[in-house]
Amino acid sequence: MRRQAFIAIIVCIAALPLAAPAQQAVPSTAQAASTDISRCVTNSAGFPERLDGPRWNGWGADLGNSRFQPTAMAGLTRDQVPSLRLKWAFGFLGRSSAVAQPTIVGGLVFVGGGDREVYALDAKTGCTRWAFRTQAVVRTAISFAAIPGADQFAVFFGDLYANAYAVNAITGALIWTTKVEDHPAAVITGAPTLYSGVLYVAVSSMEEATGTSAAYQCCTFRGSVVALDIATGKQIWKGYTVPDAPRPTERNAMGTQLYGPSGAAVWSAPTIDVQRQALYVATGDNYSDPPSETSDAILAFDLATGRLLWHRQATANDSYITSCLSADRTNCPESNGPDHDFGQSPIKRIHGPR
Repeated sequence: MRRQAFIAIIVCIAALPLAAPAQQAVPSTAQAASTDISRCVTNSAGFPERLDGPRWNGWGADLGNSRFQPTAMAGLTRDQVPSLRLKWAFGFLGRSSAVAQPTIVGGLVFVGGGDREVYALDAKTGCTRWAFRTQAVVRTAISFAAIPGADQFAVFFGDLYANAYAVNAITGALIWTTKVEDHPAAVITGAPTLYSGVLYVAVSSMEEATGTSAAYQCCTFRGSVVALDIATGKQIWKGYTVPDAPRPTERNAMGTQLYGPSGAAVWSAPTIDVQRQALYVATGDNYSDPPSETSDAILAFDLATGRLLWHRQATANDSYITSCLSADRTNCPESNGPDHDFGQSPIKRIHGPR
């Protein structure tokens, strides 16, 4: 049921028949030679619909990342699905594509593309409200919230250069940007999670791939969660998924110094437990030896301080980089996988009727 509810809200935007005339929305007139874009009138006065109406905010739609759309919000029954028809389509520039899950709030669709743009689209027409240029591709779902004391609404997301952004949801103007991790391989792929004026950003990396060069000192990245003030972007705390900093271990066949422990990246959105004032994340494998107890695990951090409260590992001794599949196995850890990352967010179970 949860998966069906998620699919329904995505299809509802792109395919649910509406009363207005159908049209195709595209981000540039070059792609619109046969499209009547005169109906796409720029309007930055406010949201097309009520903020408390049907919506899907962020990755999991709630703090527990349940990915469940309550019946009152869905507005679409199972019997209606076969009759859905395409309402509009949005074309990304060049050869890029949508690489992030869209967010829908107040009649607007917020989505990032492979063209290094984040767009706000009118949910009924597909017309572009605004486009914001990012420093790198945005793969995260986008989270929406009001900024306390600022009388403005913002969308929050991260890019593949480990930058976190806050952008005005109405105008597309940059509010702030913060680089949450200086490691050159660091990326953000999980949607930032908002709670009580704080933005919680999970950090991953591509070092599992970049660490395969014989000249590379593999590996030094540690996954983390960073808490940022949503009004300013200033860091409140940073909690690492591997408590111990990397240290020199051995040298590879080329004589390059290797390091460990490393890895335990967080690919997905953090989950909030308000009752216990805790934050949960799921981690991936280590990239180098020695393997840690916090890779391939569920970790709990204190919401206020970032202190690691507890961890529960699913697969032990899982150190791995992509060269473990090659013939020369350059920098491949002795543990050698099996590369069993947690790819999704933890789901906090909700007891009782919804």
